[in-house]
Amino acid sequence: MSSSWSDLRRRVARIGASLDVVVRSDPEVCGLSGSDYQLTLHHSGYGDCTVGDLSLIDCPNELVLIEFERWMRRLKLSLVS
Repeated sequence: MSSSWSDLRRRVARIGASLDVVVRSDPEVCGLSGSDYQLTLHHSGYGDCTVGDLSLIDCPNELVLIEFERWMRRLKLSLVS
């Protein structure tokens, strides 16, 4: 797990574009939310994620993104590259 904060924010922006939602972004936190998911990454290196029945609290940011992307693939949602 070695992605930089900038890399992680770009990944969240791509996910947001794939889901057609606005990404929340400020110097300390970025994330997105919808009716059945919520993803928040913290500059400190941790993130929170709730998607369907999955809940990851205070997990490393990259792990949160990996699980969120896995959830998207299961729903057959494609990631904008």
